[in-house]
Amino acid sequence: MIEVDKIIFLDVDGVLNSDQWAKWCYHHIDFIKNGGSNMFDPKCVERIINVCESTGAYVVMSSSWRMWSLEQTLKNLASKRDLRPILEKLVGITPRTEKRHRGTEIKYFLDCCKKQNFYTDSGEQLSDGRFKFSINPKYIIIDDDEDMLEEQLPHFLHTDFMVGFTDKDMEKTIKILNESN
Repeated sequence: MIEVDKIIFLDVDGVLNSDQWAKWCYHHIDFIKNGGSNMFDPKCVERIINVCESTGAYVVMSSSWRMWSLEQTLKNLASKRDLRPILEKLVGITPRTEKRHRGTEIKYFLDCCKKQNFYTDSGEQLSDGRFKFSINPKYIIIDDDEDMLEEQLPHFLHTDFMVGFTDKDMEKTIKILNESN
């Protein structure tokens, strides 16, 4: 069983891709024609993997890229070649709430850690039995939107959708996840 005591709540759009990346791809169409992907900036994906490796953190998908179930999300992400390195670090998804408020969905997942029960009231599985989560994990939320709860703000890294997850963002994330309590 894999112990999870550090979590990255990860958004995709505006974090792993960006306006800047889309423009670069547009001007480098040969990159796409030769098999490159225009969906995800490889540097941003690499930075997230570096954070995971430097801190021992795992990823919980909080992005709209997650599907209605863990199984559907894993299947969808596996079909995206560029995201496969992150898929290896993926340990769960946040639930989709009716109001789609990201902070509330993240709080729900953190409450699941406290209860050690990763099923929604409707029976959807948010993580599988391969992982044992700390009751009070260290976490960071990486997102280009700002719909977080007030108590989550010290754990929130706001990215610029124009550039995605930068080296500076990576350094700050590593520092937050490696700080002692």
